[in-house]
Amino acid sequence: MRPETRVPPLRWIFPLAQLFLCAVILWPMRPMLVGQIRASLREYGISHDTAARNLVTPRLRPFDLSDPDVQRRIKISEAREWAVAALNLPGGLPDLTYAILSPAHSGWIPRGMFMWPWRDLSWPIIGMFFWWLAGRSIEGLLFSRHRILLPKIRLWEVVVSFPALVFGAILAVGLCISQSARSEFPLWMLLSVFGSMWLVLGASTSLAYFVQWRLRRRLASSTVEQARVLTSTG
Repeated sequence: MRPETRVPPLRWIFPLAQLFLCAVILWPMRPMLVGQIRASLREYGISHDTAARNLVTPRLRPFDLSDPDVQRRIKISEAREWAVAALNLPGGLPDLTYAILSPAHSGWIPRGMFMWPWRDLSWPIIGMFFWWLAGRSIEGLLFSRHRILLPKIRLWEVVVSFPALVFGAILAVGLCISQSARSEFPLWMLLSVFGSMWLVLGASTSLAYFVQWRLRRRLASSTVEQARVLTSTG
């Protein structure tokens, strides 16, 4: 492959970069997250470490909500959790599917854990798969400029990335035009920005598939034309 046709391995850069970014965002909250993991392991009988209670207890002690310092810390923690969730919006699709199919219509949460710590831990892991798809799609678009069909985008990738596209579109458009939706999400602007990002990333898979389909047809017709020319001259 010629040097000018080289493309960075975005399929690996994207998921690893987002995982590192999520780790940086959640780093100040690591005592609470570790405590939640230990509490869940203890609930399932995997761990008998009684120190887990001491790590969760500070989170559960009563505090004065009227204290400006407490309010500031709560807002910072909420902003960190919303940032991680917005960065990995498709990571919530399994939870949404489970909630729709379950009789209780609620997402699955391990015993001993709260909802938001579980999202903080699970969504970045699930989101790595969707970031991997997005990286492959952008690689395909960059390679197609040099008439190279790498990596090959398959139909199942389009199908899997389509919910991320729809989910991103709903957030990007819905939060901008719906006043009631904005009132329910204090950080609606953050969600709208990341929703627009996932709209673009989800659409990149469909676009890469279409571009490669057209390129394959052009290359096939060009090969047939060259064969005809060689046959006629021979």
